[in-house]
Amino acid sequence: MARWTVHGLQRGAKEALQGIRLVLVNPHLRQQKFLRIFIHLAVLSVVLLVITHLLVTIPLRFAKALVFVFASGDTTRVDQLLESTRSAIRDLVSYVPVVALLFMRYAYRKPLDDLFMETIRYIDETNKTTYTAALSQHADDKKIHTNNKKKVWPSIKVYLLRTWKKVRLGLVVFLLSLLPVVGQFVFPLAGAYTTWKSLGNTQGVAVGISFFFLPRWATLILVRSLIGMRTLMRELLEPYFARMHFSHKEKLKWFSGRKDVLFGFSAIAYLLIRVPFVGFVGYGVAQAAAAYMLTTVVSVEEVVKHSPDGDGEKSKVGSKLD
Repeated sequence: MARWTVHGLQRGAKEALQGIRLVLVNPHLRQQKFLRIFIHLAVLSVVLLVITHLLVTIPLRFAKALVFVFASGDTTRVDQLLESTRSAIRDLVSYVPVVALLFMRYAYRKPLDDLFMETIRYIDETNKTTYTAALSQHADDKKIHTNNKKKVWPSIKVYLLRTWKKVRLGLVVFLLSLLPVVGQFVFPLAGAYTTWKSLGNTQGVAVGISFFFLPRWATLILVRSLIGMRTLMRELLEPYFARMHFSHKEKLKWFSGRKDVLFGFSAIAYLLIRVPFVGFVGYGVAQAAAAYMLTTVVSVEEVVKHSPDGDGEKSKVGSKLD
């Protein structure tokens, strides 16, 4: 792995931790308005976890009761089948909260956007910077929230279609992994491809090779995590992209110059949202922390000079990463 990438990964992880610390000490986020947001997120976390647990436990226990009542003889094999089925389903359902968290960007837009911008304001106040004013020149908060209301259902539709596409791709990868001979190469190649998209060629090859030496279950978890990290990072930065009116091509260019830092940050953020019972709260914290990270990889001058007419960033991408 290249030296600059190692440094960038460390920097990204460090900025994630620093951003979390900033969220905890920011007095603005202790206002009733923001405390209410975090309480709502906490309730959603618990409710979703309980519901997904019941959806798995109740049907399987009912099936086990039916087997006990109607089956005759040894039911050991059936019990083993039910247990393996439960493990497989619980493994799949365990990622439902992550999907729901990312869906929240569209169903719960304004509060999350407020968390992001409140952190930006606190950074401006502390460091005497002007990020808030620079972002407002492209679109103020009122305009963003008005546009968000109009785009809720179209955005949800796009998100659901994108999620369904990933589910289909995941099923194809899983089925291919069951094939004889070639199946053993599927998950390592999937991990290599995902890492290549996030970090580059050398890192993708290195991760792909390392996956050959890991057990299947570990490879599966890591591939899912890599995909989740990429998606999470894009969603956390949506308040910035919405104000800058970035096209899809401009987003790709923006991410390309900051891959290592964003990867390191997303690793910490992903771990935060995977904490049981408080994942939604973790998402809110990560949303605010992303604002801090943004101010370390983008200068005020870049924000001011960006042209929303399609010319992209006029200043050099990644000038603050040198």
